[in-house]
Amino acid sequence: MTLYGIPPAGIRRFLAPESGREHARFIVDAAHAWWVENRGGAGERTVAVGVLAGLALSAPSRPDGPDYGPLLIPLSDEGLVDALRAGWNSSWTYDPDLTEAARPLHDWLSHASGNDTQGLADYARVLVRAGLLEFCSDTARAESDDLLGMLITRMRSYSERQGTGEFFTPAIAADHVGEVSLATGLEPGSLLLEPCAGTGTMARAAAAAMRVYGMDPAQYRWWLNDIDPLNVACCAVNAQLWRLGRRVTVSCADSLREARLLEESAHQRAEKARAEQKRRPVLYPTRTRPPYWPF
Repeated sequence: MTLYGIPPAGIRRFLAPESGREHARFIVDAAHAWWVENRGGAGERTVAVGVLAGLALSAPSRPDGPDYGPLLIPLSDEGLVDALRAGWNSSWTYDPDLTEAARPLHDWLSHASGNDTQGLADYARVLVRAGLLEFCSDTARAESDDLLGMLITRMRSYSERQGTGEFFTPAIAADHVGEVSLATGLEPGSLLLEPCAGTGTMARAAAAAMRVYGMDPAQYRWWLNDIDPLNVACCAVNAQLWRLGRRVTVSCADSLREARLLEESAHQRAEKARAEQKRRPVLYPTRTRPPYWPF
């Protein structure tokens, strides 16, 4: 195996941790360890989480799909940035509203400096070798835990979490809540609203429970709201990773004080994003062919 070589996708799936939740922790541990050692910990959080989100969205839509690992591993820092831009261009074409909501995770690509991009190819190699593509291409694994939420929590200091009052709900707790939320006998087309969604882990648990009971999450409407723009951006990406379907709304507001404005502001952003996509089909200039899309 060369310096930039990796085993084929089938072998990588075989070598991955058997438990999806354990695999998620393995990926986040590898990502956080690299970032602390090479970029200094909690700084540049949007870049660290944004690279993981961009690579996650470029994963194959099914486990036996094309293997992008050998294409990503040899990239330089500049090549990786170009590939990430291509991925977000693809997302922009598929769902401009969610891509706009996820802007905090990719806006830095429009003005990426040398400091932003330094070492990112190595960071991406760590994620690919940890099995990020295999994790995200398998629905059962992808919805076993919230990768983006876990990484954000790791990168937020204790004092910062205390100051905002945020608490990341562990997957094991969210799973029980997700099953309880289905006890009311939801009909297809019903709305599942999470006014304080964080990065969406409750929606993840509900979607996983639906599949266990033979239900399709794409047949329902989802509304995820949070007051933190970065959390909302993660909700927009997670909605794709967890295959929630096309009827997903994400919004950023104080649901306690601005409840009446939530729907109006969300619809306005969606209409603006769709109009902007028609006017500007390509979000970022790139030389790289976009990945297969969508899930």
